[in-house]
Amino acid sequence: MKFLFVPVILSLAVMPAMAEAACTSTSQITDAAALSTLLAGKTLCATRGTDRWQEFHQAGGALIDYKKGQTDPVDPTKQVGTWTVTGNGSGTQVRYSYGQGANYTYKVHTIVQDASYSLCSSTEDLVVSMRVGLGPC
Repeated sequence: MKFLFVPVILSLAVMPAMAEAACTSTSQITDAAALSTLLAGKTLCATRGTDRWQEFHQAGGALIDYKKGQTDPVDPTKQVGTWTVTGNGSGTQVRYSYGQGANYTYKVHTIVQDASYSLCSSTEDLVVSMRVGLGPC
């Protein structure tokens, strides 16, 4: 099973058609401290096709896959990697590391009309929603 910004079957809320338009220089979050504050303590809810995932950004950098919840005996919540914000200005981005070379880097853009965010890389744009705390989407 792969994690964040790679397929995982979980839960979501997304509108892929809007993501491309959201990846403009004027919509990018360019302050590293502001991006860290935005992500810390939140679960990102995303989907790509039929793949869905929900990962909690714990303060300090742990990335927690909610899966089916903390008490589920088959697919419990667990740490799957780390997240960190790097750069500043137009180079500000969030980097996800899952071990064994599985790293993904995205610039984060706001989508004002529906309070979502677009994660933009050179190969894809993902529209995600966020919820406060660790929990299902």
